[in-house]
Amino acid sequence: MDIQDVLQWTDDRVLAKKGKHLDSLQRCILEQVWQGHKYPEIAKACNRSEDHIKQVARELWKLLSDILGEDVKKSNVRSILEKLRFSNISNLWFTQDSVQKIGNINFCGEGRHCSEKIKYRSPSTTNTDNIKPENLYDLRDAPELKTFYNYPNSPLTALENSIAHQNCRLFTITGMTGTGKSAIARHLIPQIQTQFDRIIWLSLRTSPPLETTLKNLIQFLSDRTDINISANIDAQLSILIEYLRDNRCLIILDDVQQILSSGQLAGHYKPGYENYGTLFKLIGEIPHNSCLILNSWEPPSDILTFTDDNSAVRLLQLTGLGEAATEILREKGLLDEEYWPELINLYQGNPLWLKLVAQTINNLFGGRVAQYLSYQPVFLSDELTPILQQHYQRLSEIEKQAISQLSNEIQPVSFTQWMAKCQGSQRELCKAIQSLARRGMIEKFICETETVFTIPPVLKQYVKMVADPP
Repeated sequence: MDIQDVLQWTDDRVLAKKGKHLDSLQRCILEQVWQGHKYPEIAKACNRSEDHIKQVARELWKLLSDILGEDVKKSNVRSILEKLRFSNISNLWFTQDSVQKIGNINFCGEGRHCSEKIKYRSPSTTNTDNIKPENLYDLRDAPELKTFYNYPNSPLTALENSIAHQNCRLFTITGMTGTGKSAIARHLIPQIQTQFDRIIWLSLRTSPPLETTLKNLIQFLSDRTDINISANIDAQLSILIEYLRDNRCLIILDDVQQILSSGQLAGHYKPGYENYGTLFKLIGEIPHNSCLILNSWEPPSDILTFTDDNSAVRLLQLTGLGEAATEILREKGLLDEEYWPELINLYQGNPLWLKLVAQTINNLFGGRVAQYLSYQPVFLSDELTPILQQHYQRLSEIEKQAISQLSNEIQPVSFTQWMAKCQGSQRELCKAIQSLARRGMIEKFICETETVFTIPPVLKQYVKMVADPP
């Protein structure tokens, strides 16, 4: 008996009884068990942990037991399905063109597919037959796919490995404007989309309340706009978690900094948005099959309390491309290639900043990087200044004081040296340094036996300009 026939037959039974299809992981497990594979082999084939495969399998056998009226187990699922498949062939199997209707649910017979394997659908689309396609994508808020500067040991590789192979549930990507947070998440999707049943990208640029975000997610994941959603946030969170368990979902929340406060240390929520922390905590700590990616200038502070290198919660801070940024300068047609490393270092390898300065070099210096670098201090274009201003204006007063002092230093300074020149308590300065580091606005490294701090040249020039305007 062909396994695809069996999968279709079983899926039709589940749809008729439960009103939803088998998800991709359930189908993978059933197919692998049918072929005689053990759980460790199935875990490898399905890109999941063995414990997770066993958990989903137990739920699948219970589901099939309820539907088929038999005590289904891994050891007997094949024999039971073969027996029922043949005994009901005259009643339950249909020709190429036939469709069975049970209640208000239509489902197709052999060789016929009611939905495409991958279907793009927005939450505004109504599914009148209550039939969910195997895959739903909503990428309306996502940026377009553009040139991406991938390279060995790229953060994209780490992100893909964490999500596809290590069952990461919550991944936060931080970095200043232009570092490529959204680009990395967008280019990740084509590489892992076949592993997910649902993929949605939502931007928080308008600072929507949690109720709005939860409603959008639940409507999309259920593929229904007419679903009755409780106004109680706890109930909404419970519904969302169930969808994340029932399906393998990838959710990307972009512009998360828009629900975080300005004028305070990094990561504090705006008043009225603290309940987003509950959402992030639940998704990070409760076992499920899905993943949430957060893109933000800074990490929400509560995420740091349960982030661990070996856990299902990860944090990735982007700075720049390093040597890979030479591709940007080559594309822009700049000259004096031997000076490119200096230019990349000056602008932290930030893709957006390098593109802006490349325009300036082409317009004013005919593409000659050496001539541009001969001018000091660093030139801040009209396009780059507003970007730096947005980040600077989010700082608390103690952060502004600390970074202003650091911008006056020619050489990197130790904490002791920095403390001696700043007002305020050591405790407050410690908090300010940690916050600035989380924002990606200072750099730290080990020099001999102590940690020293410095500020990127571009940001240093901006801070000096703010402190002593022309």
